[in-house]
Amino acid sequence: MAEKLPTITNSPEKLPYQQWYPITDIFRNAPDKKKFIDAMKKGGININGENITPLDFFATSPDLPDDEIVEVIEGYLDVEKLENNLEDINMALKTSKNYIENYLHRDLPKEIRNLSDVKSAADVIKIFRKTAASKEGDNIGLSPAYCALVKVFVASFELRKKEMDGLMKESEYIYDAIFEPDGDTGIQNFHCLQKEKNGYDKVAVYDDVNHNMLFGNSYFRGKDEASLISKFVNKPEATAEEAAKDGIGFKFEVKSIADLKRIIPIVSRYFKKNFEAGNFIFENTKLLASNEVDEVEKESEKQLVALGEESLFVKEDKNVYSNKNFRAFKINGQLGVPMKGDVDGMKMRRQFEIQIVLVDNDNETGFSNHYVYDATKKLAAVTKLFGSFTDKYLNIVCSEAEAGVGISAEKIKEYLKHNFLVEIEASGYSKKRYASRKNAARFLKAGIFPDKQIGIRDVRP
Repeated sequence: MAEKLPTITNSPEKLPYQQWYPITDIFRNAPDKKKFIDAMKKGGININGENITPLDFFATSPDLPDDEIVEVIEGYLDVEKLENNLEDINMALKTSKNYIENYLHRDLPKEIRNLSDVKSAADVIKIFRKTAASKEGDNIGLSPAYCALVKVFVASFELRKKEMDGLMKESEYIYDAIFEPDGDTGIQNFHCLQKEKNGYDKVAVYDDVNHNMLFGNSYFRGKDEASLISKFVNKPEATAEEAAKDGIGFKFEVKSIADLKRIIPIVSRYFKKNFEAGNFIFENTKLLASNEVDEVEKESEKQLVALGEESLFVKEDKNVYSNKNFRAFKINGQLGVPMKGDVDGMKMRRQFEIQIVLVDNDNETGFSNHYVYDATKKLAAVTKLFGSFTDKYLNIVCSEAEAGVGISAEKIKEYLKHNFLVEIEASGYSKKRYASRKNAARFLKAGIFPDKQIGIRDVRP
């Protein structure tokens, strides 16, 4: 059961966004502004025990001089001149609008929908100024909408700048490559027996140490642009590196724990030899007993050390927010892959994650289905971008999940309210609003939400 959040007395005399703590005040008070910007772009700063980045703020100050705005933008995006990056800025702004409207299903104000391409640093500054806190008489949703636009813009710009927009093609490249014979030995470890329409291929895996086969299913699970942006937005660190940690992903389903223990060293050794994988981290999530983890670690380390890997690290996943029914063994690390899957492309080091599960797992049954999980990601992202959302928006997201999982939207809504959401009580809000429980708690603790203007009410039955 998640910690129950307090209900805070609501003050009626201010607009909801007027009193939210503006990030520019922290910037101005920083003793070393360059170090402040560097800390923010490398994963944030600590405020009241919470990791906070610019993506956590909902307002800026209206009186920031142009030169300071340029200093902040160029420093945080790590570019020398705004004028030399206008093409990339425009592309990221278009991606931001598309993500908010078409992926999150949030309507943007007409002024933002009709934004023209920026043609100068002055145009960029003008957009940034629109994030300033609302004044009496202003459209109450305009400055928060611009804040949301800029936040997603940052995510898109960073992911493109660090060449992480091709992870889906890189996943496809590696998945195709594993079904080819080894160039040195001619041994083929992975055999595709039958392609399936649902993406899960029937495969046979050859154990070239014990000289036998095991059978199961596999598929690649690369991240598309919207998924990467969502991870960037939702991660407390808000960096491209954190967003792409499992950007290249694969899943294997096997029939038994015995097969699972056999396939782990096979897969680890194969990726070490063929894709220069390293920095291995094994993660057990409620699947293997401690003695079984010890067996897997001992055998895998022996085979990896023979290939030059110094060590691997094993941990138990204790994420309190993870699906309680989820059971898997994960292999994480870094590997080498041609950029965007182009065989002649520059070799990139990428983070990867391989999930190994049992065929009869319950990881995606009922409310554990990935459509419901995607709904929680969208609601968390909208909370991070806009601060809250209406009952109408919650219904839209739940209806979308219903179409995929086959559970009624009303049941999904009750499940989400019980497990993930809190109700927002604030002046200026005429309709019931919600926020993701985790993000609301962070905002309150760090002082991003003004505790005299924003109230939080637990909506669990």
